[in-house]
Amino acid sequence: MKYLSCLVLFAFVLAGCENKETARNESQPRENAAGAATSPAAGNAEAGKAIAEKCARCHGMDGVLAGMGAPFIAGLDKSYLANAMQAYTNGSRRNDDMERVVAELNEKPGQLTGVAAYYAALQTGWKGANVGSTPDQPPVSFSPANIRAGAGLAARCNHCHGEKGSTTKSDVIPRLAAMPPEYFIPSLKSYFNGKRNHDVMKIFGTSLNDRQIGQLAAYYAAQPPVKLHRPGSGNARAGEQVAGMCAGCHSVDGNALNPEIPSLAGQPAEYLIKAMSDYREGRRNDPMMAEALRRMQDQTIADLAAYYAGQKLESPLQRASNSAKVFDPVADGRRIAGSCDGCHGKNGSSGKPGVPSLSGLHAKYLVAATQAYRSGARKHEVMQKMVGRLSDTDVEKIALYYATQEPVARKQPSKADLAVGEKVSSGCTPCHGAGGISTGVLTPSLAGQDAIYMAAAMKDYASDARSGTNMSGAAKGMKPDEIVNVAAYFSSLKAAKPDTRLPDTPQYTIVEKCNRCHGESGKRTESLVPRIAGQSEAYLALAIKEYQDGTRKNKSMVTMSEVLSLLEVKAIAAYYARQ
Repeated sequence: MKYLSCLVLFAFVLAGCENKETARNESQPRENAAGAATSPAAGNAEAGKAIAEKCARCHGMDGVLAGMGAPFIAGLDKSYLANAMQAYTNGSRRNDDMERVVAELNEKPGQLTGVAAYYAALQTGWKGANVGSTPDQPPVSFSPANIRAGAGLAARCNHCHGEKGSTTKSDVIPRLAAMPPEYFIPSLKSYFNGKRNHDVMKIFGTSLNDRQIGQLAAYYAAQPPVKLHRPGSGNARAGEQVAGMCAGCHSVDGNALNPEIPSLAGQPAEYLIKAMSDYREGRRNDPMMAEALRRMQDQTIADLAAYYAGQKLESPLQRASNSAKVFDPVADGRRIAGSCDGCHGKNGSSGKPGVPSLSGLHAKYLVAATQAYRSGARKHEVMQKMVGRLSDTDVEKIALYYATQEPVARKQPSKADLAVGEKVSSGCTPCHGAGGISTGVLTPSLAGQDAIYMAAAMKDYASDARSGTNMSGAAKGMKPDEIVNVAAYFSSLKAAKPDTRLPDTPQYTIVEKCNRCHGESGKRTESLVPRIAGQSEAYLALAIKEYQDGTRKNKSMVTMSEVLSLLEVKAIAAYYARQ
């Protein structure tokens, strides 16, 4: 499994949308570590070429290697490149390896600007959404005849890899369903030519020719992925927090956008743990993977494996067919949420005692709560089964659907003192809002919510059966009758539909927002604004996410990015990568 985990952020792109004041400030000469002033506009390209080997491992000497999730930098404006590198010294961009490289370049005057000038002078074509591949020449034919032939050949693989490539037999055997041929073929051949050591797999090298290997690849690529929620021994929530180090190659949700890099989503946790450990210990040979994992602790590996095992694998063939569909995330959410109506009621307005309503809650809260059930941070066996197969985009669509529904008043419990509940509620309103209508996107509104559900939740907080910031202490300070009364009081209040920003049609966002700074189709080349047309899709998606979570500092880009949904982020990255 090549490139299982990648260090990211080795790069310089997507810091555009600076206002004029920022551009003026960043274009001023800076002092290097030796105290000498450097001018972003200066730089000797020939001298830079001699020292560009410091950058070549990730960016290549041609500026388009895209190793370890790095962006393409060939032909970018030299002032932009120089200032982007310096951003790693002032904290506006963070990455240990980039900080080290930039510090080394700053030790001698002219090195950093020389490297910037060298890469700026290159005219290497960017590879866009097809890093390392040739999209006009698919590696295999997906004709029905080819897939049928592959199905016959796959019979000998079923014993280990399972029917249709979705094994349930062993957690240390990879699933082959929906695997792109660009990755499947060289991986299979690596067992035959000795690059990978596996006695059983090596046997098949004598019985399969290239045509049959292609048929087998076509068959597995055409199979729909089946998700089994087995997070293993790790903490999926902790794994999500550190998954950014892998996102440059494997994407933010483990669905690699480059078909030559394996998707990690939905693979068995124990298999992922073994693969990562093998790279770290040298039992698998790949310099980039060894570097990425050499300092990683066992617990971090287990946490990453648990996170990726819980993600939903997207078939590359299905992804391509979905791209042509009408963009309507709320309608999609309504269809996906059909199985939720049985408990949570029509349009998310529950009528069952003890079951919460989902209407009246903010989309971001619903996303966070659903992901907590999916990862096991919230314990509920039924909920974990129901949401365990959902992808991040599925969760987002469901949340948007429920957030846009009008809440329905519930029948109130008769045995409660609402006057006492109102007095107690004063301790809740600083977080949950006046009248139980929260103004915080990650804090739930309580108005109109089921009283039995709220009382049970507070008792769980009080007993530490459920964790939540500040909730444990607040619940422990309340008497049992106060919990019942305050829950009834909030339930008696009128719920309100939250303000919900629906995702724009990606094409609108691109034309009306992104193109204003980055130019039509992302092809702007003026100083200090990067060209993003043809940039790596995985890198673009990751860069936007890092502006959202604060890893990158740029006021304009943060403002533009923070409102974007995951649906928009993926669509924007895909659009520009294909220009």
